[in-house]
Amino acid sequence: MLGAWCSAHSTGVTPRQCSRGVRYRLRARSTAGPPGPRGAGAMGKQLGIVVVGCGGISNCHTAALARIPEVKLIASVDIDEARAKDFVHRYGFETHAADLGAVLGRDDVDAVVVTTANDTHAPLSVKALEAGKHVLVQKPMALTLAEADVMIATANRANRKLMVSFFEFFHPAFRRAKEIVDQGLIGDVFFFKAIMAWYMPSMTAWRFDPKISGGGILMDGHVHHIAYFQWLLGDPPVESVYSEFGALNSTAAVEDTGVTLIRTAKAIAEISGSNRLLEPNAQSGRYFKEWIEIFGSRGTIHIDPTERPSLRVYIEGNELRESLGGGWIAPRLEPSPPLERAYSNHFNPDENPWVDEHRHFVDCCINDKPVVSDGYFGRKVLEILMAGYRSHAEGRKIRLPLVAAGAPR
Repeated sequence: MLGAWCSAHSTGVTPRQCSRGVRYRLRARSTAGPPGPRGAGAMGKQLGIVVVGCGGISNCHTAALARIPEVKLIASVDIDEARAKDFVHRYGFETHAADLGAVLGRDDVDAVVVTTANDTHAPLSVKALEAGKHVLVQKPMALTLAEADVMIATANRANRKLMVSFFEFFHPAFRRAKEIVDQGLIGDVFFFKAIMAWYMPSMTAWRFDPKISGGGILMDGHVHHIAYFQWLLGDPPVESVYSEFGALNSTAAVEDTGVTLIRTAKAIAEISGSNRLLEPNAQSGRYFKEWIEIFGSRGTIHIDPTERPSLRVYIEGNELRESLGGGWIAPRLEPSPPLERAYSNHFNPDENPWVDEHRHFVDCCINDKPVVSDGYFGRKVLEILMAGYRSHAEGRKIRLPLVAAGAPR
C-alpha cells in the first residue's frame, strides 16, 4: 500500500536534473505529499470520530481534528471519565464515555482514533475494526508482531482503513525533504543519521513499565526516525538491525539512551537519542531537539524542526539564489495550520504536522484512498523495533525478516 500511495502522489519529475533545473524545483511549492485537500467543505462529507484516550498526546490529535470541517467529534473515551468529560468541554465532542464499547454501536461513528497506552493499541484497534470503524492508531501499532498481524487481518476483513500515526510524514520540512530525495536532486541516498534529544523525567508512569510501554527511547523515540527512514527511501527491505541501549542516566526499568543501526542493500541508518538530555529548544523553552541528516551521492539534507530554517539543502554544483552561505540553501516550505493546544510545541508555529496528518486520514476514509502508513508499514517498523531489542539482548546483529514475533532468522 505504501508503494501504491507514493505512485499515486508522484511528482512526475525525473531524477538527475541539471543544476539550473534545481532552482525552480526547490523554490516552487509542490502539490505532492501526504496532506489531502484543504479548506472548508473540500471533501463535501463528514466523518464521525471517536477519540479513545484523553491523555497528553491526545490533545495533538483532537486539536487537529477540531480544525477540520469534514470531522464531526462524536465521543471522547477514557477510563478516567473526568478526563473524557473535560475533552467534551475543551474540544466540543457530543458526548463522553468510560468504555469504547459504549459508543461503537452508534451509526454516526465512522472512525476511531486510538491514543491510549501502548499495550492497549492492538485490542482497542481490533475492537473498533470489528465494529466496522476505520482506525488511526498511535505508534507503535502494537507490542508484538502477532498483535500487528491480527490488526491487519481484521482491517482487511472489515474493509476498513488502518493507519499508524507517524506525524513526521506531514511536517513541511520532512515532507519537502522526501520530495527532494524522490526527485533525485541529491543523488542516491546512502547514509541517514538522526538524533532525538529530550528530557522527560516526569513522563506518565506507564511509560516506565516495559509491560505497558514495550520499551523506552527505542520504542518511544527511535520509532519516529525508523519510520521516516523507511518512508523516505520507499520502504526498502531491511537486511539487518543492531542496537545498543540502556538506562544510563536514570534508574528506570526501560532504556533512556540508545543507538540503532539499520542496513538496507543501498543505505545505512544511524538512529540515536536519549530522553535524559539537557538540550534547550529556542522555540518552546523545553528540552527537546531533533536533527536529521540525509547524505546522497550529490548532496546533503539537514532537518531540524526546532530551528529556522528547519530545512537546509546542499547540492553539488547548484546555482541557487537562496544561499545560506557555504553552498547551503533553504527551500521554501508550505506552511501548516498552527494549533493553539499543540502538545508538541517544540515545532515552529507555522510548521505543525498534526492538522495535515488528520486531514489525510479523513480524506482517505471519506474518498476510499490508500493511507500513507497502513498496517503493513506499521508492522515493518515494529519488526525493526523488535529486532533492535533482540539485538541488544543477544549482543549481535539481527537479520530480517523475523521468522516469527521475536525469533531471528
